[in-house]
Amino acid sequence: MAEEANTTEQPQDTAEPHGETKPTDWEAKYREAVSHSREWEKRAKDNKAAADELQQLKESQMSEAQKAEARTAKLQKELDTLKAEKQTSAWRSQVAEESGLPANLIVGDSLEAMQAHAKAINEYIAERTRPVVHAAPSKPLPDGGGSSGDWLRDSILQNK
Repeated sequence: MAEEANTTEQPQDTAEPHGETKPTDWEAKYREAVSHSREWEKRAKDNKAAADELQQLKESQMSEAQKAEARTAKLQKELDTLKAEKQTSAWRSQVAEESGLPANLIVGDSLEAMQAHAKAINEYIAERTRPVVHAAPSKPLPDGGGSSGDWLRDSILQNK
């Protein structure tokens, strides 16, 4: 076994005897990759055609009862999906009504999750819309007296 390891050849560099390397033909490599890709694409299409043919053969060999059973299973799955969507929509409407938020902002896969999401949104809104109370001006206003009743003017004059 030790001799086998020694006899295997190692890949050699593409360097020529004088230390020069051969330029890589990128266009040839590209053409080779494209042809390889086309070959696999053709194989995939052939496999798809064979799979479709096999499916048709299986369907033609099914009895009427089996076909009806398969159709019933498919329809039951669709019905379950529609019921789930209807339930989710009802929950979303309920939570929207309770929270005062638009229904399209509420997400979740259960009533509890939707309620928690709506609560989080309402808390965020309440925090962001809380009025900011400024302290009374520490220095008198330039007009010689207290507040002019115009909070914007007072704020600007205070910052001068």
